[in-house]
Amino acid sequence: MPTVGETLTLADLERDPDGILARLRREEPVSWIPSMKMWLVTRWADVEYVDNHPELFSARTEPSFLARALGRNMLTLDPPESTRARTAMLPSFQPRGVSGRFAAGELAELADSFIDAIADRGEADLMADYAAPLASASLARVLGIDAEGWEKVWDWCRGLCTDLANFEDDPELRAVGDAARDDLGEVLNRYLDEIDDHSGDCALADFVGARPEGGPLTREEIINNVRLMISGGINEPVDGIGLLAMTVMADPELRSRLTGNPALWRRATEEALRLYTPVGTITRQASVDTVLAGSAVAKGDLVSGVLRSANLDEARWSDPTRFDIDRREGGHAAFALGDHRCLGEWLGRQEVRVGTQRLFERLEGLRLAPGEVPVLTGFEFRGPTSLRVVWDRVRYP
Repeated sequence: MPTVGETLTLADLERDPDGILARLRREEPVSWIPSMKMWLVTRWADVEYVDNHPELFSARTEPSFLARALGRNMLTLDPPESTRARTAMLPSFQPRGVSGRFAAGELAELADSFIDAIADRGEADLMADYAAPLASASLARVLGIDAEGWEKVWDWCRGLCTDLANFEDDPELRAVGDAARDDLGEVLNRYLDEIDDHSGDCALADFVGARPEGGPLTREEIINNVRLMISGGINEPVDGIGLLAMTVMADPELRSRLTGNPALWRRATEEALRLYTPVGTITRQASVDTVLAGSAVAKGDLVSGVLRSANLDEARWSDPTRFDIDRREGGHAAFALGDHRCLGEWLGRQEVRVGTQRLFERLEGLRLAPGEVPVLTGFEFRGPTSLRVVWDRVRYP
């Protein structure tokens, strides 16, 4: 009789992963998926164990979906190699860096500009008309490539993510990713050629000027890691805004609490990210033969820690599939764990929180359009395919 994993395909997980992941947590917490040629690790404790033991499970995988799609980057290396670029680049994404100055001085105004663009229409698709423009424009501004326009940056993100989610190595999907990777690389090379002491307040200039141990970052290090930022650093806030907006529109009590106490938007943001986990996995490779949760993992096997499943693990969370703004059970794994946590998690949180809060503060009566039923899709990247909404009136700042 086949195992649960032997019956699964990526298409199954793309359509509706939560029930499948719940069954794997119960029956096969470390499950070999032949169609994907990797193990799925689905319980919080086991995902945490994989992440905390790089001597057993290396981020320098071969093959590597991340390295193939983006070039070798900090998420495809183990400490101490991975900490070199992270140490150099992290300050730009902290509250005291360019991200902090952007969030404090420009983010709300940028969100308002995209709300203004749709205000008179009375209806919109929040994913295409608001979340994607805001997340793309925000990261472009922080990096210093906003002259390219948010549309081009969003196209790069979608192209890169197409290959990052290509677990079954479809050559057509790989070609889409290759085109985005190469085009973005050419543009970044041009920007890096032009950086000097007068380049202004932007992350690219910070990266060039950084002096981590071992000397300045190479151009390849900068470009590959910026590709990484443009994939996860845009995709996750886009889906995060859609998921949080969808949740608030569906829950009048939650909306009332947020209206009465805007400080609760921070907790609402964290709970939406935990519940839905827009970026789904971390991938490692077994460095030695080992046993994980009773499964014999052979040296060289790919091992995927499923962050979405860890964030729904019944052993860690009470009633994990329920949105609970008052939850007090500790941090979630939506931005990964340990040494490979998302570099831009602070900025991403601000984009989701501020971006969604401004929608509800300015669009009175914001609600789903008649007949609209949100559909979530994707395994590696999961969010609403569209979110058609209507509203009654617009408040102007």
